[in-house]
Amino acid sequence: MPAGKKRFLSLEDRFPSPKRVQTRSSHRDSLLPPTPDDLHSIVESAAPSHSLFTEAKGRAPAGPANPGVVRDPDRSTLSRIPSDSDVLDAFTRLRKDGDLSDEEAFLKFITTYDVPLSMLSKISAARLPVSFSNVKYKEIAAYVWLDPSTMGTDIRPLETFRSRIPNDLFRSICADVDDAILQYGRMDSHDNEEARSRFIASFFSKIVCLFGSAIVNKPEGLLDSEFTKRGKIEHHFYAMNSVSIVFFEVKKVMAVGKGKLDIIAQVLAEYATCDYANSKVQHWVPILAILCDGEKFDFLVYDSGSKSVYSSETVTGLVDRAGRPNLLVLSLKETMEYIFDFFLMGFINGLRSFGNKSSLVAAWSKSKKRVSTDKWMDALAKAENAHLLLREAAVLAGEGELDKAEEIAARGIDELKESVSLVPWKMEERILESCWDGKECVERALKGL
Repeated sequence: MPAGKKRFLSLEDRFPSPKRVQTRSSHRDSLLPPTPDDLHSIVESAAPSHSLFTEAKGRAPAGPANPGVVRDPDRSTLSRIPSDSDVLDAFTRLRKDGDLSDEEAFLKFITTYDVPLSMLSKISAARLPVSFSNVKYKEIAAYVWLDPSTMGTDIRPLETFRSRIPNDLFRSICADVDDAILQYGRMDSHDNEEARSRFIASFFSKIVCLFGSAIVNKPEGLLDSEFTKRGKIEHHFYAMNSVSIVFFEVKKVMAVGKGKLDIIAQVLAEYATCDYANSKVQHWVPILAILCDGEKFDFLVYDSGSKSVYSSETVTGLVDRAGRPNLLVLSLKETMEYIFDFFLMGFINGLRSFGNKSSLVAAWSKSKKRVSTDKWMDALAKAENAHLLLREAAVLAGEGELDKAEEIAARGIDELKESVSLVPWKMEERILESCWDGKECVERALKGL
């Protein structure tokens, strides 16, 4: 296939050999101007960027989803609500003056005014008839630095990678998926969004648990708002206290042709809301999104610091055919390793943002130091090395070096666990395991406690 050409692989050529291409790119590279490079970098990576296999440097190459810096978006253009208005008055005036839909008015509102999240919630409390599921691409594009007339061709290409999941971890993921199949049936039998959503959730529960509670899943919209809840299933994954990853699940019939562009518009609207919410808690991270129609997966990045949007287009997907469970296992492994890589980058971005915030607070203190700053940066260095190892393991597996890939992936998981243990963040504990180890029946083990 010519370089840069993209397609969704057929059953015959999805698994031809152990050798797999680890990155995906797009022909759009040559059509777009370069990303702005004069942005203010507050905190650089714990180790400098170099080639993928330069382990001594400690990190994988920077990219849109893991830029290696904390950017400082310009929010100086945001205004305060006029003194003679409240949030609903300002919203109503914007909508009326611009002859805007409710969805457009909300997006214009958050790109015009600097207000607390609690004030935004008043818009939802008023039960305005709005939903991002109604927004169209031509309505949202201008609010996220895109030209509505280009129909998405100015969205920048996103190169994606796999991070290897060791066999023992993948086996536990398969067990979760098998349990979901027993409860909800095979993928083609799901007749509503809730069944499909619960089935899809079985994919990433074990991955999320690797991060302790540094990454938590909140399957709901932001701001208790009807803007972000109707018309689709979504999960917000918070890395510490900032929204880092959003997982969208949409109906398959909506994810093709012009319908897909409107789905991307909904994702972009959600991006803008997440980024605004993060800014209110003084954190900046690129917002990562995974768009799934139940079978195919696209990956997107929203970077408010460089005012850029990136999309991988379809890079992976699940293949579930009667009598051929091997196809589901192999496609699940591929899909999960792309997703795992995204989660690793979301975690790393969150660590870097918190390290940056800690260092800025320290700069204002008398001692100019904070104990937590070193902890954040130590956790970041470990996480970046884990990411490097896991990507390297995926490449080795694609070249058929499976034993070496497993060895390096195990080292990567150990590094990740050590990173999580260093994070100065209150973690939830496995409280049931802490009181009962399963070596004897629970009644005897806990008698008298």
